[in-house]
Amino acid sequence: MAQNNKVSENGTYINKTMVVSIVSLATKEIEGVVDVYQPTRLTIRRLFNKNIGKGVRIKYTDLGILIDIYVVISADAEVSDVVYRIQQNVKNSITSLLPIKIKAINVYVMDAVKNSL
Repeated sequence: MAQNNKVSENGTYINKTMVVSIVSLATKEIEGVVDVYQPTRLTIRRLFNKNIGKGVRIKYTDLGILIDIYVVISADAEVSDVVYRIQQNVKNSITSLLPIKIKAINVYVMDAVKNSL
């Protein structure tokens, strides 16, 4: 089995790139999220071992997938509320579209920016 892909319990082939895209889009839908964090190429190699795309890292385990999401939020947003809504929206999006279990959804706020008018 390729490292970037997974076969679910019912035999469905799940591509990691597809999961990353779903998570990224679900995250960007949340009010207060400015963008997903896109570190520089050198930082990616050093910190994430090239295992991150679109501000999302996915890891398959026997108990389900681990999802790490790196975001930039609005400075006036309430962090705990934004993080909770990201987790719920990602969970709902993944479970409604893919036959895969989620072990954890971790959200990391990498920066907060002031909205410019």
